[in-house]
Formats: sequence, C-alpha cells, structure tokens
Amino acid sequence: MSAQKIVVFDIIGTCFSLEKPRQKLIELGAPDYALELWFAQALRDAFVFSHAGGYRPLKEILQAELPRTLQTLDLELNSSQLSQIMGTFSELELQPEAEEAFKVLTTSGWKIIALTNGSKDATRKLLERAGVQKYFAEVYSVDAIALTKPHPDVYKMIQTDNLENVWLVAAHAWDIAGAEGVGMKTAFVTQLEKDYLDVYPQAQIKVENLLEAALQIIMWAM
Repeated sequence: MSAQKIVVFDIIGTCFSLEKPRQKLIELGAPDYALELWFAQALRDAFVFSHAGGYRPLKEILQAELPRTLQTLDLELNSSQLSQIMGTFSELELQPEAEEAFKVLTTSGWKIIALTNGSKDATRKLLERAGVQKYFAEVYSVDAIALTKPHPDVYKMIQTDNLENVWLVAAHAWDIAGAEGVGMKTAFVTQLEKDYLDVYPQAQIKVENLLEAALQIIMWAM
C-alpha cells in the first residue's frame, strides 16, 4: 500500500494575506512597515516565551505587543483603535491562488492539513469565511501542546507513520526550517519574505505562489 500523500499548510501570512491589518494600521497613522515590525516582534516574543518554558496564545502576544510597537513609532492609539486593528485578524483575505492550489491537490489525491500558530477556532472560522474549509481534513493549532512553531513537537502532531512523506507549504523561512528539522519535505513561498536564508536547511521547492507550490509538489511525487 502506498503512503498517504499529505500537504500541510501554514495559515497566517501563507494562505491568508496580512493586508487587512496593514491597511488598518496605515489608516490610523502608522507607517507602511508597521505591520512587519509588530508581527516580527510578537512572533519573537511568542517563540522566546515558549522556548523559556512558558506559553500564551499568539493572539494574546499580538495584543500585548501592539501598543509597545506603536510607541516605538511615536504613535499612541486609544483602546477602540487597538481593537479595530486586532479585529482585522478575523477578516483576513485568502491569497489569490490559494483555493485553486487546494483544489488541484485534493483532486490529485492529497490530504490537506492546516498547521497554525493561531487558534484552532479562529483558523476554522477563517477557512469557513473564505469557503475553503471543505478542502481541509484537519486543523492543528500549537495551542494543543502549548509550544509555538518551529518547535519540533508541533510538526510531530501530524498523524502519520513517516513525516518524510509529508510536505509543509509556508511563507516563513523559520517555519520551513522547523519542518526540515523533523524530516518533512518543504515548499517555500516567496510572497511574504521574498528570499530564503542560506543558513537554514534548504527547501525542496521555492516558488512565488501557492498554486505553483501545489503543482510542483504533485510533479515531485510522480
């Protein structure tokens, strides 16, 4: 019997664009790079706290980090404005090629799984809102084990006999590196970070969008 074909997708920034929070920040007076600064600092603090033996859900870290990031940008917003920014995370838009990528993979017999640093409930709602939950067999959140990606145990949540038969598709180099560390195959999508760090284990596939990733994964398996 052949091994089950599984593709795991990162969600925030990979399947769903972060343009909504970016535009809300700009609308409220922040510079256009504020989103990257905020998100990078929140991820850093989530990773570090997890590494130190603690854990808080990513949404809580983002919420705590936001006023400090804005302070470094000499921008002070009221609680209503901060809530507006946080609220955009429930309104993230699907990347343009995402649904076609999911369709191509499922039609070709691949099982699709979501693996996210966000919450399971919020991820399901995003997928439902975008009309693509039907493509996903499972949604795994780091909340289940209180460790953030790219900790090895997060990827090991995927229920399979051999992670070497599983692909991770992500737009974050650190996520690709984490998956490579446990033997998964990886596809790096350049839409967010543009280039991959040469100090990391290299991805098998490097493409510009999700549909290209899906097509190359299918070809790789032939």
